[in-house]
Amino acid sequence: MTDVGEGTILVGVEGRLILEILMHEDLSDGHVVLSQSVTGAAEREALDLYREWSSGRLVQVVELRTGQGREVMQAIAVGLTISILVNRSDSPERAVPQWDNRDPEGGSLNRAIFAGAERFAELVSGNGRGRSQQQQQLVSGYALTEARRRLAHRIVIDKGDPEKRSRLYIPERYREDVVSFLGRDLARRPNLNHDRLASAFDQLVVAFRASAGELAYESVAFDRPADTHTLRKRLLDAFDQSRNEPRPLREEIPPRAGHHSPASKQD
Repeated sequence: MTDVGEGTILVGVEGRLILEILMHEDLSDGHVVLSQSVTGAAEREALDLYREWSSGRLVQVVELRTGQGREVMQAIAVGLTISILVNRSDSPERAVPQWDNRDPEGGSLNRAIFAGAERFAELVSGNGRGRSQQQQQLVSGYALTEARRRLAHRIVIDKGDPEKRSRLYIPERYREDVVSFLGRDLARRPNLNHDRLASAFDQLVVAFRASAGELAYESVAFDRPADTHTLRKRLLDAFDQSRNEPRPLREEIPPRAGHHSPASKQD
């Protein structure tokens, strides 16, 4: 039993089993001697229950990391992951440093990497409420924590030299796997369709490039339009395949920085 305060006690598995056994015993003598068969049966029942709970937790973790969990990946975490892919941070040489907002330059640099992620999340989720500055960072921030919870080993944090800032990247060998995961997960959102996802991706890129000056100042801006166009196509293909939807015959050309696509006016 566990005392949780204010005169409240929680009865655990073993306590509940004992109470159930005593309900069927003669308590008139003030004491009870339980047979080995009774205690053995109770022990097996407790072990079966603990095993079910443990395996259930394991199954839940596996489902989350394969994109099959009951909950979809949070839109801001998807946006952050796409921003990392857009920046081509797929090797230690092109990794994104983990800036802390408490650093002199940390706040502006974190806002730069999160600018596109925030815009993407707004369009995908339909929620225009922005995140706090504390959440918009790559050190203990919610978006990165959620992304790593889902993508596990596919997102690498390179600690490197203890005297230097840790660096974040998605190894190139996992790039296609991550894009497929994101496409499958986004396809589970009933209110999201191909055109809306395409618009959200395009506006992520616009916002990301508008803020890329801060990243370029730190020599960590690696976006390349041809690679970004390929990333867009593969993400939409993964989304359509998961939905079993026919792909549009003509794909709109992604807007350049500073320009908005016609589809964005509808959101």
